[in-house]
Amino acid sequence: MLASKIPLDGNLPCAKVVSNLPFNISTDVIKLLLPMGDIFSDVVLLLQDEAALRLVDSSSKSSEYRPINVFINFYADPEYKFKVPRTNFFPQPKVDAAVVAFRLKQITDYPQVSTIKSFFSMVNSAFNGKRKMLRKSLQHICSSSEIEAALCSGGLPPTARPEELTLEDFVKLHNLIVKTPILNHLE
Repeated sequence: MLASKIPLDGNLPCAKVVSNLPFNISTDVIKLLLPMGDIFSDVVLLLQDEAALRLVDSSSKSSEYRPINVFINFYADPEYKFKVPRTNFFPQPKVDAAVVAFRLKQITDYPQVSTIKSFFSMVNSAFNGKRKMLRKSLQHICSSSEIEAALCSGGLPPTARPEELTLEDFVKLHNLIVKTPILNHLE
């Protein structure tokens, strides 16, 4: 049935995902769907309002800034659309909901990193010690002095913490660190 809908030129039209997810699985589903920009153009989800606000907030320096924010911005352009009050549901939940739209990026639009796996490994490592300076939380990747040198080369302070870096900063840092021979084992 799907084969009959494929255009003769072989270009598949991108589908859209629209879903009202159980709130407890929303992050896992987002992690599965967002890297699928070759299949889907948009993902529109009804999420718990508080979580929706956290997920679309890409501003670093926020206490809610986490690896999932870097992940979302790597793969998509998120937009908080509107709040759906709890009174619109039956039975009424204890929390409000919100509609969030994710415009998925094509692979060619992803930030340029050596490998996506090593990039997110570094991001997750950085946030494992969220309040620690990056030169400490990334010590298992390379030495503190190499981390400091990479931070300075990227125009970042040597005392930078993960919640202070934007997606672009993480990409820059990763690309500088990956040039160090010690990091080659992450490739």
